[in-house]
Amino acid sequence: MNIKKLFLLFSLIVINNTTVFAQDVAIETTTDSIAHNEANDLKAVELAEFLSAAIDSSDSDMFISKLSDTKFFERILNESGNVNPDDTFVKGFIIGLRRSLNSFPEEIITEVENGSYYDFISYRYDEDQKTYYLLFRLYSDETGINYHDYRVAKVGDEFQFSDMYIYLSGENFTTTLGRMMSYSLPDKAKLEKDSKEDRDQFQKLYKATLYNNAGNYEKSYQLLDNLAPPLGKEKFLLIFKSLVASNFNDNLYLKSIEELITTYPNDPTIYLNKIDYHIYTGQYFEAIQAINRLQNETQDDFLNFLKAGVALEDENYDLALNFYKYIIDNYEDFFDAQAGYLTTLALTNNYSEATNYLNTLVDSGYDKPWLIEFVEMDDEYGENMLKGYMDSKDFKAWKTTKE
Repeated sequence: MNIKKLFLLFSLIVINNTTVFAQDVAIETTTDSIAHNEANDLKAVELAEFLSAAIDSSDSDMFISKLSDTKFFERILNESGNVNPDDTFVKGFIIGLRRSLNSFPEEIITEVENGSYYDFISYRYDEDQKTYYLLFRLYSDETGINYHDYRVAKVGDEFQFSDMYIYLSGENFTTTLGRMMSYSLPDKAKLEKDSKEDRDQFQKLYKATLYNNAGNYEKSYQLLDNLAPPLGKEKFLLIFKSLVASNFNDNLYLKSIEELITTYPNDPTIYLNKIDYHIYTGQYFEAIQAINRLQNETQDDFLNFLKAGVALEDENYDLALNFYKYIIDNYEDFFDAQAGYLTTLALTNNYSEATNYLNTLVDSGYDKPWLIEFVEMDDEYGENMLKGYMDSKDFKAWKTTKE
């Protein structure tokens, strides 16, 4: 899920909140403090596998059944700052949030059904936090890469999750929701009243989210760009603004990313944004360095695929072939890497090797007519990076050869 969709979720929460009545939240015995041992290692992996199975079976209720309600909403209230947890509106907001939480797994499920990948990468134990974390990768060819890092909580004897750190937003899900909750509540629901300026700033942000959700990106960006500090300089806001700009204006996108990087120069949570920025500006060495830093943090070897793409853009074809080959060897069913490898061979005029590789793909189960269509197909911009190979004698001979 990207940060724009987090704001869509927030809009749903606000709408639901206007139609519900306060109820008491059920209390359960929950703790984030978990001992590190082999038995709990297995429980952490079982939870990750359960979440994966829920996404694979398109079952959002199954996914949400592993959310620790008590701890999740407790964290939201803590993040929202000065709200009164006993206020009727606050309780109503929590109920509205409960009704909307399925939107989170439903967005992931929709992306997977449309060709994205959602994979469990690893688990780790955090000695400072005294709990486990489960790292998942969301990848699609269209939207790129994101990570969700789930914080594990113990509910009775069962492992559930109480939060998730979303790499693309640079913060915990509860932090985003807690902030939005604080902005949206009336003064009577708060321990301290917001100033009129704060309320006006929030109204602009809320309108910007509605414009974004409706596809009116320019109006959304204008409102976001005119928000005053401190709100206008918050990390989540700068990331959101850059993603809105990416939909309609490359220059404004770069300007927004530069503002983010300048405002948070040493923040390790904006690796994904830095990678995009360096690629956009042709700083390929810096892009590889940023990917390396992200790989050191996530221990995700799939990031070699991003390195291959950067090397290809930089016309460092030998390096690109090496990275693509690594992904092909370790992610056998991932066609994007196979396509990248074929494209790199074509761009270096290694047409005979490209033909041999097509034969390898056919031998591994790919349909030859489908591969022919892939080689000859223009992209969305009417271009074809394989055109030189498509027009070659090697490809034409392979195309007409009967199996």
